[in-house]
Amino acid sequence: LSPLVGQGRGTASALTIHITHLTHHLTQPQIMNVLLIVDPQNDFITGTLPVPGATAAMDYITAWTREHHAEYDAIIITMDQHPADHCSFEVQGGQWPIHCVRFTVGAALYPPLADVIMDLKRKGMNVLFIPKAMTRQKDAYSAFHDAVPDLLMNAMRVDIAGLAGDYCVKSTIEDLRRLLHITEIRTIDQGIAWIGEPQPLL
Repeated sequence: LSPLVGQGRGTASALTIHITHLTHHLTQPQIMNVLLIVDPQNDFITGTLPVPGATAAMDYITAWTREHHAEYDAIIITMDQHPADHCSFEVQGGQWPIHCVRFTVGAALYPPLADVIMDLKRKGMNVLFIPKAMTRQKDAYSAFHDAVPDLLMNAMRVDIAGLAGDYCVKSTIEDLRRLLHITEIRTIDQGIAWIGEPQPLL
């Protein structure tokens, strides 16, 4: 299914979502909707590893989060938090420029989104930050390769946005489909930017 929710273009109400249905075997199902934002960090937007279209995508998901937060029981944000000599960096023999080094401005959340998230957290929203790729020897496009937090295990629907569609968002969705027994995974397409050409994620 590929329903179009809302009307118009360029607004947070216009959301193309692709839905995949998975069989769930929860003994005590809990109705929980989760917004999952993958790596909305400065270096991927305006920093050392900018993803084309990232500013527009992050502005969209910022507006979406502000306007639709009441639809969610929790918000999860994954974040690269690399050591300075991480194996993924070109200077260490890896593929990428130095990016998202822990405790630097480049690793911080996109400021407009951070403002919205922190305001919601102060008002009682359940917000979970999940760091990844924190050791020198191991890279991780997804924060959920080995396990998922209980918050996601209890989810009945997960809406996903973030950076970049062809790397960390794709890997995150693959791991969620492998590890979770949930009803729906949905992509917020306007809130995803790509390094290459966009491809179906579900």
